Amino acid sequence: MTGATGNTGLATLHRLRELEPERPIMALVRASSDTAALADLGVLWHVCDLDTPATYLNVVRPTDVLLETANLRHARSMLPALAGVGITRAFCVTTTGVFSKHHSYSALYREIEDEMRRSPLKVTLLRPSMIYGNERDHNMHKLLRFIARVPVYPVFGSGRALMQPVHVDDLAEGIAQAVVRDARGEFNLAGPRPLPYRQIVDEAFQAVGRRGAMLFIPEGPVAALAGVLERIPQFPVKREQVIRLQEDKAFDISASQRELGYAPRPFTVGIAQEVARLRQVGLL
Repeated sequence: MTGATGNTGLATLHRLRELEPERPIMALVRASSDTAALADLGVLWHVCDLDTPATYLNVVRPTDVLLETANLRHARSMLPALAGVGITRAFCVTTTGVFSKHHSYSALYREIEDEMRRSPLKVTLLRPSMIYGNERDHNMHKLLRFIARVPVYPVFGSGRALMQPVHVDDLAEGIAQAVVRDARGEFNLAGPRPLPYRQIVDEAFQAVGRRGAMLFIPEGPVAALAGVLERIPQFPVKREQVIRLQEDKAFDISASQRELGYAPRPFTVGIAQEVARLRQVGLL
């Protein structure tokens, strides 16, 4: 398993331990990884570089199954290397970003998924949407902490673009069920239904117990300004990122519901749970 110490990976590992406590798992980790949680779960780990197969091929066997929850770019070198030692099965976590119409964002993801489909290994593709649920997510916990401090939240555009965020524990359940059921095919693992971004922000305000307001800023001038400033090295926002905020991100999860028993929680429930978690760890 790769990515076992990451947010998604660790949640998946916990669920796999609950579903199949006797199943042996070997985590491939970086030297800098915090392995305390792996030790608590009784999971063995091997320190390696995922882009250098020689650093891990000595600990894998032909009967092993790969579960990759780390950056999908690692699959480019891992799948051919593992095929070379006789491994035939893999589950790879990619992203619903492959469906974006913005080429520079999605082209690489589509290219890597195509490589996975052509791999000698039988690869099941598992695509999460935007992940939230705790202080380790890259999205909602920042929004929650921001709106807890300010009465007005700026929204680029109309805020009507759809999003379908998934709670990390629901994502972990979907991934774990795919592995346990040896599910074949491609599965989108998103929230139960798409929501307008303005509703997501509104429910986030309610979750933190505030009556905030949204300030809608036309995306055109912001995108134009970002297009100029992105020429500055390391400027954090690019023009396409602003434009992409206006793109609907709605995904069909019916295959996951049917074949994995996938039943993600409503956003209203999940965001309230995240607020409780952030308060528990002192971040709100």
